[in-house]
Amino acid sequence: MSSAAERAARQVLLIAVILVGIGVVMVYSSSSALAGSRFDDSGFFLQRQILRAGLGLVIMFALSRVPVRLWRSLARPMLLVGVGLLILVLIFGEGRSAQRWLPFRFPLATLTFQPSEFVKLVLVLYLADVLSRKEGEMADWKGGLVPRLVIVGLVLILIVLQPDLGTSLAIGAVSLVMLWLGGAGTAHLAGACGFGAVVSSFSVLSSPYQMQRLLSFVGESDPQGAGFQVSQALLALGSGGLFGVGLGNSMQKHFLPEPHTDFVFAFAGEELGLFGTLSVIALFVALGVHGYRIATQAATYHGFLLASGITVMVGTYALLNVGVATGLVPTTGLPLPFISYGGSSLLWNLSGVGILAAVARDQLDKPQRSDGLAHHLSSRRRGSAGATASSWTPPTAPSVNR
Repeated sequence: MSSAAERAARQVLLIAVILVGIGVVMVYSSSSALAGSRFDDSGFFLQRQILRAGLGLVIMFALSRVPVRLWRSLARPMLLVGVGLLILVLIFGEGRSAQRWLPFRFPLATLTFQPSEFVKLVLVLYLADVLSRKEGEMADWKGGLVPRLVIVGLVLILIVLQPDLGTSLAIGAVSLVMLWLGGAGTAHLAGACGFGAVVSSFSVLSSPYQMQRLLSFVGESDPQGAGFQVSQALLALGSGGLFGVGLGNSMQKHFLPEPHTDFVFAFAGEELGLFGTLSVIALFVALGVHGYRIATQAATYHGFLLASGITVMVGTYALLNVGVATGLVPTTGLPLPFISYGGSSLLWNLSGVGILAAVARDQLDKPQRSDGLAHHLSSRRRGSAGATASSWTPPTAPSVNR
């Protein structure tokens, strides 16, 4: 393995550790008042987040050493498990406005698990496997793309039924990018997006709280009604100035019901200021850049798709969360990767980064050039229009690595 590949692996792992550290600090700072009043323990949420972060980091570093080829054999069984869990959550799930968590009750404690967070990573593993196996066939609508769309559509519908439209849209966006990278025709994917828009419309029309969120976004927001969370988040961001009011000094955290979850980015802006929010965004951008480099230098086409999917997955969730906190997109309920409070999101995002680092360590000894990938993708886009796509061969890769 080249030293460049090892550096890339270490860099994505380091960025994840930094983001988790920021998350632990912000979870405590934003939740201490709530935890004190609700549980008479200001560190209630902090203790749980530290345990989850520790477990997640151990898993991340362990998975960074797992051979990438193992995920090809595990992808389909894991997808079956994921679909089964999504069905179970519709029957036995718990939640306030949606059935999103499966409870596992033990004598000393009850643990909850969010299957959709598991499935978002599993679907990336599955698509990376099947698209690499079907290389050159995805331009065929009936034989190549439709079977993949059926699988993706089944997962998304099960999530919509919880209902959880935000997660389904995020996972759908990641899947579309992977299908496009896998050679599916742009026109075909546009048709799939149209069908998805129809399904999303039915979901919004049948869910009062989703309708309220959408109307609040497109119309005049009621700061005391459906737009309450966003209005408080904007107040928090505006109050922070350049360098913030200081850790623990946020005022808006006393008004939002769950300040440490979906809107933790806004409280980072209030307490750390514009400098803090830009630093968090810069870390996500750096993770995306390193993920792109790992993908473009992957030793195999499967590795390229796997690294691309994980990078897009983390980036999509981060982009949507920041967009919600700044009022640029409707409220989705998506957590900020590595930073928001929650075990399922943290564990599976860290697992994804571990696999991303494993792809970097799976690279060839000689560094590869990204212009070879650009040429390959150009060939695949022409292939989707009727030409024959070439097989994946990185510039320095021998045929055995295809």
